Amino acid sequence: MNVRGHFVNDLAELKGEVLELGGMVEQAFTETIEAIRKKEYSKFDDIIIQDSKVNSLELEINEKATLMIAKQQPVASDLRKLIVSLKVSSDLERMGDLSVDMAKAAQRLTEKENLIQFEEELLLMASKAHVMIKAVLIAFRDTNTLEAQKIAGMDDEVDHAYAKFVQSLFEVVAVETGVTEQVMQMAFIARYIERIADYCTNIAEWIIYEVNGQRFDLN
Repeated sequence: MNVRGHFVNDLAELKGEVLELGGMVEQAFTETIEAIRKKEYSKFDDIIIQDSKVNSLELEINEKATLMIAKQQPVASDLRKLIVSLKVSSDLERMGDLSVDMAKAAQRLTEKENLIQFEEELLLMASKAHVMIKAVLIAFRDTNTLEAQKIAGMDDEVDHAYAKFVQSLFEVVAVETGVTEQVMQMAFIARYIERIADYCTNIAEWIIYEVNGQRFDLN
């Protein structure tokens, strides 16, 4: 196999590693949401510990892509692929961190009957974000700019749900006593979900950049 063939194989392997990272991040997110839904608080420690694997893989991807740039001096289109792998893996790692933040906030939740009504709204917002995670990983796998552009519309739905959720939460604080800590933790979790959706949009923008060579603001 010639030098070009080896480089193409290395690019494919790198993309596979980024997708593996994406799968790990998606799993962390879904496990956190399921633990919240089922109130399986003992699982949060495992979710937090598992984040070290996400961090390690992101570092491996970073080192591999940087070495390929230094050794191969790739042409513009290949360089974009490497840059996108670096950027996407970085965004995924941050999404993993946010799932950990969600788990830590959920550990501080306590049972309050008058806040159970908000749990459904929180889980619905999480469901919308999960759809975004799956969709953007597929778009990245397929380098599909049309699907990437649809992510922005999904993000608008999450943003709207987040704003509505937080407003409803703090209306409770105004009339109920003893719920401030609970409300704050739920607001934090909602914020982390909203930020994960934002990172999905960032990844969508990088997919478009890989194909067109230009960054478009989808927000």
